[in-house]
Amino acid sequence: MRIFARTLAVAAVLLTLTGCSIFYPNWGATSLPEPVTESQTVSPEVTVAPEETATTEETPTPEETKEPIVRKEISVEIIMAVPEPAIGVFTVVARIPSLSESGGKCIFKYLGNGVTKTMEVKAEPSSDYTQCFPIEFPLKDLPSGNGVVTVSYESEGHFGISAPTSVVIG
Repeated sequence: MRIFARTLAVAAVLLTLTGCSIFYPNWGATSLPEPVTESQTVSPEVTVAPEETATTEETPTPEETKEPIVRKEISVEIIMAVPEPAIGVFTVVARIPSLSESGGKCIFKYLGNGVTKTMEVKAEPSSDYTQCFPIEFPLKDLPSGNGVVTVSYESEGHFGISAPTSVVIG
């Protein structure tokens, strides 16, 4: 019965917060978190041995013919970002729509009252999207008051960051 009551309470909070974000999308927002930056291309280091004789032709090795990896920017959506005082965590659920891949990671970033907190979790593929493992950050480590949350995604071929989401830690 307690699980049902918790589920019902979380659903009610989510519906309430969803309604608030429609009317007040940036209510109480502080400045935006700095986006996670990383080089968008990775170039392999190539070394070529000098030719021994003028008549020898060298065939390129796979490392020499490899083109640089170009990462594509994608969108990241925060589905839920709510404090859960009953269990002592701040829960964030995020996904990457229209991309289903493994090997990526999600980086949670919270900025509030001059404090910045980050946490990294794995991402896993789903049927038609990639989802971040649920991010559960200890509430005791976050300052009370207004804050802003973002989630960024990184993989070998993709990168992106969510729109900032305003939250209130009680």
